[in-house]
Amino acid sequence: MKLNGNLKAFARGAAMTLAALTSSASVCAAGDFVYVQSTATSSYTTQIGPIPIPGLSLTLPAATTNFKAAVVTLNMPNLFLSNPTSRTIPMAASLQIVAPSAPGGFMVAVGGIGCDNVNVNTSGLKPFTMVFKVPLGATSQLVEAEWDGNGTSTVTTQTFASLSAILVKD
Repeated sequence: MKLNGNLKAFARGAAMTLAALTSSASVCAAGDFVYVQSTATSSYTTQIGPIPIPGLSLTLPAATTNFKAAVVTLNMPNLFLSNPTSRTIPMAASLQIVAPSAPGGFMVAVGGIGCDNVNVNTSGLKPFTMVFKVPLGATSQLVEAEWDGNGTSTVTTQTFASLSAILVKD
């Protein structure tokens, strides 16, 4: 197979990049990733404030010379809303990533899903992904996903949801 000049240059560049990455101390090993997932169906209805989502919590390690922060990702591709209790307020729910023991104190990232219309009994799927950077401290720390309904509906996740963290130099 004959390669044109641009393709040859690209292949040479890719090979040099791969060689540089494999010889560099900054390449992350498999232990630099923390991950949990849930395949259970979970629901939340009562509006009593944010509560942990079952199965979606993990423990971040302490900071090291190589890693000072974690990029935490909440992925919930199979969310939906149902069982409306109001015909005038659209169904909605809040989702958050919480780091209660982060250096400097409590940290939270908040997002949400909702329906644009009232008088809907069940929404379509509402895929949701949130990314949040959490500094690492002197000791390990818990990070968890939480949800909170607006009191007018039930939020449900089916089949799959995950919480993951990639350790970064920062």
